[in-house]
Amino acid sequence: MKQSAATECRVQRERALRFGADRICLWRLCADAACRRAKACRGDVRACAARMAAWLAALEDERRARRDFAAIESGIETPAELRAYRAWRRALPVRAQSRRAE
Repeated sequence: MKQSAATECRVQRERALRFGADRICLWRLCADAACRRAKACRGDVRACAARMAAWLAALEDERRARRDFAAIESGIETPAELRAYRAWRRALPVRAQSRRAE
């Protein structure tokens, strides 16, 4: 059965969101155990992107203002946020290396 143009467009948007989420290792911050086990988005990527949009925008604002991850870290307020941030940062180089190997 042929997909409608609207369905195909939605599938392409979700594929792009999933690629982006995987590329920046959002799975490290995800509450879904399946995502963390797979080290990739396995859930509803649209819901995840919506939840993470404000966090990512704030991180980008900090990056532009400070250009230094240590400076960003100093501005994180709670221990839980700091642990999540550090776990996410540790995942970035690992993900980049695995992408190069593929």
